[in-house]
Amino acid sequence: MQMGGSKQRVKLTKDLTKYGDGLIVGAKGWTIPNVKLSIWGGSDTFVAVKFDNGIRLDIAYHSLEIEKKNQ
Repeated sequence: MQMGGSKQRVKLTKDLTKYGDGLIVGAKGWTIPNVKLSIWGGSDTFVAVKFDNGIRLDIAYHSLEIEKKNQ
C-alpha cells in the first residue's frame, strides 16, 4: 500500500485482463495513497490503482511503471 504522499501516474507493464477488461499492457491510471482494495493491498509490494477505464485494483509494483514528471 502506498503510505501517504501524492498519487502517481502509472502505466501497466503486464497483461492483467484476467482481472478486468482493458487491463492490457500500457493501460494508464493513478495510484490511490492510503487505500487497500483487497487483502493484497496490505502488503508493501502492492498499491491501489484507479485506471482511466474506471477499474480499481491492488496491483503489484513490479507490474507498473511510474511515469516521471517532466522536469
